[in-house]
Amino acid sequence: MFIPRHPVVENQFCSYGAVTSAANSAGVGGVVAYAGSVVKLYAHAVNNINEEPIVFKMAHGDGSRTATGATSGYSLDQNAFGFAMQKVKMGYHQVHPTGFMMPGDLGSSDVIAQPSYDSNGDIAGTKEAPLGVAHMGIWDTVHYTCDMTASVISATDQMKPGDKLYPAADEAKVTNNSTDASSGTPATDKANGAHVQYAAPVAIVVKGASLAKCQANFNNTTLYPIRIKILV
Repeated sequence: MFIPRHPVVENQFCSYGAVTSAANSAGVGGVVAYAGSVVKLYAHAVNNINEEPIVFKMAHGDGSRTATGATSGYSLDQNAFGFAMQKVKMGYHQVHPTGFMMPGDLGSSDVIAQPSYDSNGDIAGTKEAPLGVAHMGIWDTVHYTCDMTASVISATDQMKPGDKLYPAADEAKVTNNSTDASSGTPATDKANGAHVQYAAPVAIVVKGASLAKCQANFNNTTLYPIRIKILV
């Protein structure tokens, strides 16, 4: 869930980049990026000749350090650009014909990235797909995490009005963890709510959530939105 609550800037000129990986070749409708993910502009296209605004969700390693080259679409010198307004997910080519859409997809805002193929004609990943990107404004979101220890939020680390939010290493959520403790290991980064190397806040909390609500949201038992003001 990522819903505008105040006049916002909606950038409709971007695309989520193509991803070549074993995970993205599985065609069962899996999620590539969630709505509310912090995204960056991709500046290292093939042969550095890209002219189009391609974005990827932020991940461990993204920040202001010197780039050593792009790896699978990610590099170390990328800054936060905005927030994904739509969920990006894979198609259903493993269980249905390529291009098939589920009834629940009709009328939804989800972006379905169609499969890409290698030189042998095998599905190798997902193609580039149009994506709306949000800048500024006030939004409600459930795509957040908190400063935690072993997946448990302490009594002082729930979302509070005025908290600065950073891009989290876990699925590019927003997090109030102001310390870069990301390890690049998904399970560890999820358990501590670590942010990526990018050090600047991307949003602030306008309306927070209690400790119990934040924990339930993280546990994915009941989703409780917080209201944020985007700063990028």
